[in-house]
Amino acid sequence: MSRIHPLDVIAALLSSWQKLFSRGWGDEQLLRHLVQDAAFAGPLPSICIDWSVAGRQDGTIWRDGTFCSPLDLLPAQARTVHVRAWSKRGNAAACVILAASRDEGYKTRERVFCSLVHRGFDLYLIENPFYGRRRTSSTASLSTFSDHVLMNVGSVQEARALLEYLRGFYEQLTVTGYSMGGHMAALTAVSCRFPVACAALATGASAAPIYTKGLLSWSVNLEALAAGHGKRLAAKERLRLLIEAADLTRHPPPIRSDAAFIVGCASDGYVLANEVERLHEHWTGSTLRWLPAGHVTGLFFFGSALRDAVADANTKLSAHVNADCPGQSGH
Repeated sequence: MSRIHPLDVIAALLSSWQKLFSRGWGDEQLLRHLVQDAAFAGPLPSICIDWSVAGRQDGTIWRDGTFCSPLDLLPAQARTVHVRAWSKRGNAAACVILAASRDEGYKTRERVFCSLVHRGFDLYLIENPFYGRRRTSSTASLSTFSDHVLMNVGSVQEARALLEYLRGFYEQLTVTGYSMGGHMAALTAVSCRFPVACAALATGASAAPIYTKGLLSWSVNLEALAAGHGKRLAAKERLRLLIEAADLTRHPPPIRSDAAFIVGCASDGYVLANEVERLHEHWTGSTLRWLPAGHVTGLFFFGSALRDAVADANTKLSAHVNADCPGQSGH
């Protein structure tokens, strides 16, 4: 605990009253299918985005759009994917930015990443299943573990489908996110069938320790999970094993692991340092950077370093593309 930033502890205490998985494991049949049978890298249908709202600000254009999620297991009220785009004429790269745990709407991600529009990136922000306008309950603290897994599978599939759509418009693509968004971005990168850059921010190889050892474990309702499976320790072990199915070391590295930048926070109370290092070791050629920050302060006070990781990942990707295609013209 001595190395954990005190703001992480305060944040964990304030959020712990909103318990995760308060209704237990949820749909056991669906859970077995998602963990055992559902593949992150399976083929996906093409999407068509319906852009309905647009505006201008500081020389940039923002648009809101929707498309149908490729994950048909989602409940009807969560099937419509909401996406916000920020763009500027002449940008040749695009970045898909995924949401952190309980991150509803776009404001936090816009505050941190929006200036990338002036560094050559068009930005695409997806709202997670079960969050914001895709809610199926009164809270973003998911009541069952099966809904949590469904959200994660949906996030990856929707990000993959959006990246595939964007391939027709951009020369380079990057996927990023912070915390849970970073883990979903990493899973998206490893499951893409074409090269993408990745900035995996404040995440590690496995999310299991986050829910069983880190500060987020204070929010997990172990009593509810233990109700149908005996004791609390048995419930915690089952939770660990189920989350391990999404351990990134169980998947091959991304096609361009050299265009992956992993950013860890040295005083993080949520993500264990050894998990950050384990991801870096598995992704051969990736770059690891450490911030002198906790999980909370890393997001709110080190935005410049996070944006640099996105830009540098794209630079690595584009350098390889330009080397292969020296005569390629701009977008």
